[in-house]
Amino acid sequence: MKMQRILFLTILLAGCSFVLQAQEQEQPTDSIPPAPYIDLFTLLSMHNYDGHAVNLHQSPLIKQLVDQHILRNSTKKTSGFRVRIFFDNAQTARQRIVEIEARFKELYPDVPAYSSYEDLYFKVTVGDFRTRTDAMRFFNSIRRHYPGAFIVRENINFPSL
Repeated sequence: MKMQRILFLTILLAGCSFVLQAQEQEQPTDSIPPAPYIDLFTLLSMHNYDGHAVNLHQSPLIKQLVDQHILRNSTKKTSGFRVRIFFDNAQTARQRIVEIEARFKELYPDVPAYSSYEDLYFKVTVGDFRTRTDAMRFFNSIRRHYPGAFIVRENINFPSL
């Protein structure tokens, strides 16, 4: 528990110093290369604003602990919302969920889709939204392709970093 507090405070302080440093400067002299995931430690060492740089001196154990924490919690779920685009209990429903999920992934490749069988119904739900507002925003964007869609409360995956 004490190690977690130390880790949290270290990350918090590093983040605050980065924000303060960024607010003092007007324009970056170099840019961050696009990447799906850049951790705080890499981000801090990459920025250089008008000759001012953030030097991060820490034990490599801190970065290792953060990476382990992310890995350990990547499979956890939380309460949230998804959009159900299909549910049916007909004999052809099993084949239809495969087709519907494949078509959805073609239209929206960045949004996760989940198929399931529960209570005699085959279902396809999409997205991982923490708030109903986010789910509603996405629902409105797909309504023309999926007019029978609706929002459901489910356990969702944590968003990836």
